[in-house]
Amino acid sequence: MSSTTIHHPIVLWAQREEIIYLTIDLHDTQEAKIDLQPNSIDFKNTTDGQEYAFHLDFYKSITPDESQKSVTGRKTLLVLKKAEGEWWPRLTKESVKLNFLRTDFDRWVDEDESEDEAPAMPAGMDFSQMMGGMGGMGGMGGLEGLGAMGGMGGLGGAMGGGAGNFADDADEDEGSDSDGEQAKSSN
Repeated sequence: MSSTTIHHPIVLWAQREEIIYLTIDLHDTQEAKIDLQPNSIDFKNTTDGQEYAFHLDFYKSITPDESQKSVTGRKTLLVLKKAEGEWWPRLTKESVKLNFLRTDFDRWVDEDESEDEAPAMPAGMDFSQMMGGMGGMGGMGGLEGLGAMGGMGGLGGAMGGGAGNFADDADEDEGSDSDGEQAKSSN
């Protein structure tokens, strides 16, 4: 008696408001049987003598006639057109964890991000002004005894292990920081 073990290929997914990206990460899928229905997908293929298959019920409907498929030697990419242009909270109808289904972070865009530009800063937030108003780190008062602490040998009074001694740099800079401004001393 011979039983055939069915394996699941790795399936990656990402979405936009109007489409779903579904990538089946399995080589030699040119002859795969893909049955795309408005509410589900069935996939079946034999690769390297092993049978691969999966079935997914979609969270909401897609339009199979407007969806596209691209098969390469390494993977199959499906671009599924959503019937209603809205963001889905998940790909599948049921809220269950499927070990073979993963988020495609290379294609993922959050709902509140623009699709063709980098994530924008919230209104009124300008990091250049915020950081410019903070000034330097000052003298970091209260750390005078750090070099004498047990177990802290080799730090030379500076934070950061092998970074060297900042006091050595002060001799070279003559009191200037990297921007050419006069550094404030707390000594």
